[in-house]
Amino acid sequence: MTTISMAQLRDHVEAKKREIGWVDDDASTDALRNKGGNRSSEKRAFLARVDARAIAAGKKPTRSYY
Repeated sequence: MTTISMAQLRDHVEAKKREIGWVDDDASTDALRNKGGNRSSEKRAFLARVDARAIAAGKKPTRSYY
């Protein structure tokens, strides 16, 4: 087994993304998000609480579908 640092892993992932033409922009990220069609009511409530905490802390909430 080979041990690598997190920086090496990041560099490897970034190189692979360039190799396959991956684009890291908001549209691409949003396309990969789980749209939440099968989420439980508990998970939806959890996501709402996460958003409320982010807003209370003055942060931009993560886009969630709930």
